[in-house]
Amino acid sequence: MTRKEIIYSVFYILVFAFAIWAGRVDGFTDSLTPSIPFAIEFFTLIIGAVLLAIEFGRHETATFKKVRVHLLGLTANSMLMLYVLLLAL
Repeated sequence: MTRKEIIYSVFYILVFAFAIWAGRVDGFTDSLTPSIPFAIEFFTLIIGAVLLAIEFGRHETATFKKVRVHLLGLTANSMLMLYVLLLAL
């Protein structure tokens, strides 16, 4: 793994862990406002999508190996966001 991939991995793991911790402390659902984990994941997915777009722009041929950290991180964080959304229904 390159240094950049390690930094991205740490970012995705820390945000995922922070969202789960915030959900355990404050709850995954609120009555009228979005929950803290939802807000954390919302901004994380935007940041991750921008970073993924930058990676696609830098490489002429984007292979799975070059963007796997983004894909795995975005998948895990979007699954947590989907869980929070399903609890709100």
